[in-house]
Amino acid sequence: MPGARWSIGNWTVWSVMLLLAIGVAGYALSGVLRGIEVGIPAMAYHLPERAVFAAMHFGIGGVALLVGPFQFVPAVRARMPVLHRWLGRIYVAACLLSGGAGFVLASNTSAGPIARTGFSLLAIFWILTTGMAFARARQRNFAEHKRWMIRSFALTLAAVTLRIYLPVSAIFLKIEFVVAYPVIAFACWVPNVIVAEWLVRKR
Repeated sequence: MPGARWSIGNWTVWSVMLLLAIGVAGYALSGVLRGIEVGIPAMAYHLPERAVFAAMHFGIGGVALLVGPFQFVPAVRARMPVLHRWLGRIYVAACLLSGGAGFVLASNTSAGPIARTGFSLLAIFWILTTGMAFARARQRNFAEHKRWMIRSFALTLAAVTLRIYLPVSAIFLKIEFVVAYPVIAFACWVPNVIVAEWLVRKR
């Protein structure tokens, strides 16, 4: 959503994105606080060997979801640069920690090699795009920083699209979980990247 000022359409898209991010972040954070085995039972097989990584991925990833949308608001960037920088540091740290933990979880998934590949690539690209965004900010190359942030947050939003596709595939499309999940391991982030790249090239 580039530009110094936003249209009503920009604000509408941002508001929907924010509400979805808050919903998924709330689910993830409450799941960690309640205990993975109770709050996110589908991931309970990672316990106890990878309990710390599961808590890091879902809990800290929830922080990235909550912080990320506000980094794109023009008024925050222009009028509150100190807040923008500190939120950016929190976002980068959250993405790197959650992405690293996510890679560990993906590498040990019980959903098979296709899902393992899809989620592992998601974690790798999430870390790389976030690292590039941070590096460009440090270099004061703010145009490139914005582009890499768009790519990074598109991957952060994979947490949202994943939780949209799972019920859609099960309830509406009647596809068995074992069939749908490996496809969703790619579908939850590849279209996001395509949209992000379209936005970046449109700037």
